[in-house]
Amino acid sequence: MRSEILQRIQTLLGNEDLEAIRKDVRSEIESFRSLIQEDFRTQREAWAESEHDPDDKFEFQPSAEEVEFNDLLTQFKEREKAWKQKIAEEQRANLEVKLALIDELKKTIQEEENIGAAFARFNEVREKWEATGDVPGDRYREVHDEYHRLRDEFFYNINIYKQLQEHDLQKNLKLKEALIAQAQTLETMEGLKEREALARSLQKQWFDIGPSPRETFQAMADTFFGLTRSTFDAVKEHYDAIRSQFEVHKGEKEGLITAIQEALTEDIEDHKGWQAATKQVVALQAKWKSTGFAGKEHNEALWGQFREAADVFFERKQVFYDRVKASSKVSKEKKMALIEEAEGIQNSTDWKATSEAMIRLQKDWKAAGACAPGDEHKLWKKFRTAQDVFFKAKKAQFADRSKEEKANLVLKQALLEKIEAFKVTDNRNVDLETLKSFSTDWREIGFIPRKSLDHIMERFRKAMDAHYDALSAARSERSVQTYSKRVEKLASGDSRDMRREQGILRDKISRLQQRITSTEENMERFTGKGAESIREQAQKTIRSYQREIDEIKAKLKLLRDADSNN
Repeated sequence: MRSEILQRIQTLLGNEDLEAIRKDVRSEIESFRSLIQEDFRTQREAWAESEHDPDDKFEFQPSAEEVEFNDLLTQFKEREKAWKQKIAEEQRANLEVKLALIDELKKTIQEEENIGAAFARFNEVREKWEATGDVPGDRYREVHDEYHRLRDEFFYNINIYKQLQEHDLQKNLKLKEALIAQAQTLETMEGLKEREALARSLQKQWFDIGPSPRETFQAMADTFFGLTRSTFDAVKEHYDAIRSQFEVHKGEKEGLITAIQEALTEDIEDHKGWQAATKQVVALQAKWKSTGFAGKEHNEALWGQFREAADVFFERKQVFYDRVKASSKVSKEKKMALIEEAEGIQNSTDWKATSEAMIRLQKDWKAAGACAPGDEHKLWKKFRTAQDVFFKAKKAQFADRSKEEKANLVLKQALLEKIEAFKVTDNRNVDLETLKSFSTDWREIGFIPRKSLDHIMERFRKAMDAHYDALSAARSERSVQTYSKRVEKLASGDSRDMRREQGILRDKISRLQQRITSTEENMERFTGKGAESIREQAQKTIRSYQREIDEIKAKLKLLRDADSNN
């Protein structure tokens, strides 16, 4: 029996592939050791039954095969040690390769704008990743989690993801559903160690599976990780239970340190904010006193961190109030100068220039900062009086304009009743012409009071939208018609706003035309398998851009007509 075992071990050790024979060699070693233990018991029992001096001690007599066995065992251990060192070196080298691939994938996601180039770079990274072996076990989850997170981000953020085969998504969906089914059995397992091993194995398989349909991706991930999380929670609870109460106190105090450090990151710019923050810090100090001892190893260091953060907070608070006190005097001087300027122009009849000046003074007043409470009210009262003198005079001057706007309001309300009472007929073209005439009549009526503008325009928009929806008018046509609301507002304001709006629309047309040109150029680059579907999508995109350009041109015409009328 011994000779046969030794022969099998020698034969196995003749194989250069140690990984392929390790389990078999160890099994034979255990079998031989069992025979040695059996010899030991037999010799011991024989010695105990034989006659011998009471002072004699039993000595085990190993067989000749055991010497040969020990030589083979030493040879195996040395080979296994060298093999493990080689594996460790390979894993460290693989780690460097995979970290570099992760950096390359990040760069591709963040910087590459060309879809074809980005996809080619991604495939190159994926091929290198799959060709690279394992990494050290303590870095495996970190490295692979990051790679799979970036891989999913690539597929969801790069437009080329839309062109991926639905077959692959459905295949991955089935694989993930199978893993979820396995994860549902975790709760029925009694052994925590076996349960944890299965949960980790399932998670590794999950991350190795590619993306699944986006509409169910998050829900499936939540379900899967919800099932595995209970296992890891149980493992954590098991190990947390053996920690001392000092660790609990340590965690509580670290939480208090984090809370007070977060208070330091807040940008507090007023008295009310500092009052609330001070209340919060004082509460944290009281909580610290009521928190138990965290152990000699940590307690003093934790207290040093907490006390330092509290000192910094109160120093910043003192600096703030010193600065407020100094700036209050400067603010008072600025506001007195603004009052003097306002009083100097309060009787001006240059309505436009003076209105702009008064509004500028109001902004300067806000920017001047706060004075002491006793001064602030008095200064504001004088400043407000000067403002009221001017704006009351201006209001009286423009009373006639107000009457005209009220008359226009009556006209628009009458037109609204006519629009709201309109009923569509079977002649769609005639109905569309009627609706267009409503819009023309609406624009020809002059300005109305600002306070009624939003309400009236909302009624007009709803009424016209209802009729266009009934006629199944195109979205772009409705958009142009309802754009008259914005034209109305722009026409009632500064003419510069009208010109600025036209410039914005022209810029939009220019950008859309550039996109059309760029898309057409990109279409020529796609060849080979899958190119036709990409080109069809590009054609749809170009048609969408062209419809948007037509809509914007119609809006430009509205703006030009309104500008011409003004």
